[in-house]
Amino acid sequence: MKKIFILVLFVVCGIAASELFKNLNGDAAVNAATPSKTESASGEKAKYPEFANVFSTESSFADAKEDLLAAISAEGLVISYTSHAKTMLENTAEIAGVTTPVYDDAEILLFCKANLSHALVGANPHNIVLCPYAIAIYVLHDEPETVYLSFREPDPRAPETKEIKALLVSIIEEVI
Repeated sequence: MKKIFILVLFVVCGIAASELFKNLNGDAAVNAATPSKTESASGEKAKYPEFANVFSTESSFADAKEDLLAAISAEGLVISYTSHAKTMLENTAEIAGVTTPVYDDAEILLFCKANLSHALVGANPHNIVLCPYAIAIYVLHDEPETVYLSFREPDPRAPETKEIKALLVSIIEEVI
């Protein structure tokens, strides 16, 4: 049961499930199911994963979060859930063998826009995995002066995701 809970926790937080199982079971074979997208063609580590749209601002976390909440509200959207990612990671650090925190602050805000979500699932009912939309707001422990805002890249091949990406970008641009 602990492994399932931790797997869900790490997937929600954006940490590769394969790394979790590798650490818990010592089984490196699971890594084949989750290829890394963080290396460039030259083999250097990329700063951001390919699937992440990452923005930053030099304002405080509290100010940036307040601006983010206002921008989401201004679109007529309601936050359905706030994931307290930093707290979850802190609570599971010991079992995962982590001694240095990654984040000073980290939350993921989840919300939906009805007309876009209906178009998304109407095009393919399996697109439900893209709902609700999520914007992460976080401060890296090693970069305390920078607040990052990011979201997962929706499938660019699906025309119904273009409006969702535009919405997420416009919300973040209100903050930065």
